Amino acid sequence: MSFRLSLAHLGMLDAPPPLLVEAAHAAGFRGVGIRLNPARPGEQPFPMEDGGEMMCETLARLRNLGMTVHDIEIVRIKPDFDVRALAGVLTSAQRLGARRLMVNVDDADLGRAARNIGVLAVHAQSHGLSLGLEFMVYTAARSLRVARELAEASGSDAVRVVVDALHFFRAGCAPEDMADPRIDRHFIQINDAPAQRHPGLSAGEEGRAHRLYPGEGELPVHRLLPQLAAGAILSVEAPSAIRMATLGVHERAAAAYRATHHFLQGNGHGNE
Repeated sequence: MSFRLSLAHLGMLDAPPPLLVEAAHAAGFRGVGIRLNPARPGEQPFPMEDGGEMMCETLARLRNLGMTVHDIEIVRIKPDFDVRALAGVLTSAQRLGARRLMVNVDDADLGRAARNIGVLAVHAQSHGLSLGLEFMVYTAARSLRVARELAEASGSDAVRVVVDALHFFRAGCAPEDMADPRIDRHFIQINDAPAQRHPGLSAGEEGRAHRLYPGEGELPVHRLLPQLAAGAILSVEAPSAIRMATLGVHERAAAAYRATHHFLQGNGHGNE
């Protein structure tokens, strides 16, 4: 089976979007994911408003290099969620030609969270976007079951559960769970890790800064691949504090592509 490779922004957050596009293309990727909305307090967003200088430069790089933007990060569904605050993000995402808006859930009131996901889905669809709902053990959507229930309760067919390899296995899932009809089989976030999380790391710390490239760890990531649709997009999302400190942007992009390409080849697959 052949897949398309995209480079996620997480792990490359020192690269503004134009540089991310350039480095990903040079490495061999077909596309990128871009973080337009901060994930954590204190994180400064890139000035990517529609019509702004960085947006224009990013669009020029995408056009000249034949690259695409697949997904946009990140919307966090909190108790005080207000979709109106995302008007600029949705406009910029549409301008970039993105197809998915990634969503995390930080509201323990799952009924309210589901309603807000539904509201977001309506607004996202008007900008050509579907929602990719992530689950991870340190958020309110801590399991595949919870994510599936949220997606169903949202009332929108535009909401799909996106699998991230690390979070999938840390949540206790098995490859057979990929049969869940709410899972997006056309898109996966791919990475690797040791079989067990290091005891000195919290789950959040591991997820944000201590991942490995596919094939470098001990998770059965290869068993997820046959569950995907042919031509599915594999977004390499493997943030590493060590790599961030020791490798430049282009070097990290090249290492991510090289490792993933070899991983696919070693498991009887290829990439476009």
